[in-house]
Amino acid sequence: MKKVNIQLVIICMLASLCACTKQDNYSAPSATVMGSVIDATTGKPIQTEQPNGIKMRLLEEKYGANVSPLDYWIKADGTFDIANVFSGQYKVVPIEGAFFPADTAVVDIEGVKEVSFTVTPFLTLTTSATVSGTDVIVNYKLSRAKVADKILDCKSLLSAYPTVSYAINEMSVTHDLTLVPDETALSTSYADTLHNVGAGTYYVRAAARTNNANNKYNYSEVIEVKVQ
Repeated sequence: MKKVNIQLVIICMLASLCACTKQDNYSAPSATVMGSVIDATTGKPIQTEQPNGIKMRLLEEKYGANVSPLDYWIKADGTFDIANVFSGQYKVVPIEGAFFPADTAVVDIEGVKEVSFTVTPFLTLTTSATVSGTDVIVNYKLSRAKVADKILDCKSLLSAYPTVSYAINEMSVTHDLTLVPDETALSTSYADTLHNVGAGTYYVRAAARTNNANNKYNYSEVIEVKVQ
C-alpha cells in the first residue's frame, strides 16, 4: 500500500511540473499610443507639470464595465507616448488636469496609434521674463475662456531645472487671491521680481490655481533665462 501511495505522489509531482512549464501563448504587449492634449485657447499642447499634472486613462473595451483603468502621467509639455500596450480597442481620455472635462475617444490601438485631445483650461497665462542685473522680472496676465471656480492664487516660479513647477522651484513670488474678486485678478498685470539670482541658466514660468476639485495649477510655457 505504501508503495502505491509513493507512486501516486510522484505522478502528481510530475503533472504539477508539466503544468508549470506550459508555454504562455499570449504575445507580449507591443502597441504604442501617442499624441497631445491641446489647449483650446492657444492651439498648442497644454502646459502642466510632471508628475502629478495630467493622467491619460485607457480602458480596454472588451472587458466592459468591469475593466481596471490604466493610468499614465503625460509629459510636462502636454504630450504623451505610452508604449507596451496590448493591441485592442480602448476608451482613452485625459483626466485630473486643470481643465474642463474632456471628451472620451474610442481608439483601436495597434502598432503605433496617434490621437490628440482638445481641452479648455480653467485659466490661461500670458508670460514674459527679463533679466536686470542679478534680478529676474516675470510679467504675466491671467485670462479664461469659460467661468469656473474662484481664482485662489497666482505665482512666479524660478528653478535651475526645466521641470519648474509649484513643487519644483528655488524661488517664487505668490499672490493670494482668495479675497480678490476674479474680475480684478483677471484685469491685473502682474510684475514679480525675483531678487539676487546667482549667475547661471534658469527656467521661469507663471502658475495660477482655481478652487478646482483636483487642486491643480494652470501654467505658462517655460522660459529660459541667463543671469551673468
